[in-house]
Amino acid sequence: MTQAKTHPRTQRGGFTAIEMIIVMVIIGLMAAAVMPRISRVVAESRIRTLQQGIASDLEQAFAVTMREHKPVTITYNTTTKVLAITDRASGTVLKQRYLGQNQSASTTGVTFSPSAGITIFPPGLSTGTLTITVTNGAYTRTIAITRAGMVTKS
Repeated sequence: MTQAKTHPRTQRGGFTAIEMIIVMVIIGLMAAAVMPRISRVVAESRIRTLQQGIASDLEQAFAVTMREHKPVTITYNTTTKVLAITDRASGTVLKQRYLGQNQSASTTGVTFSPSAGITIFPPGLSTGTLTITVTNGAYTRTIAITRAGMVTKS
């Protein structure tokens, strides 16, 4: 006759409080080490997105001029921090973009050169080149447009 073997039952059913605290401290240290990098990546992404939007607006201004055969002006108001594309003849605002601090684009600085803006005439030529620089802390992006409407981002 075979006798059934009984195994001693272990008393350990879970984690101790000290083990849980150690794990939580390790997770906290890892999160603290990663947070500055994550916030920098988010800031860079916001400025890149804003740069893309501004470049698209500038290209659209040249397209509207060619399509409507009407001159438009591109200006930046440093007080309201609004980039505006307006119909030169009627003064109607065709497009505007806020370049100040908000939740989608937290810029810390905008440089608009020339400060008076430019006018785009129906043949597709502007009165000059335009350079817009947006900054978020140490991260800077530039949008430049030639007299013929070529937009470059750097």
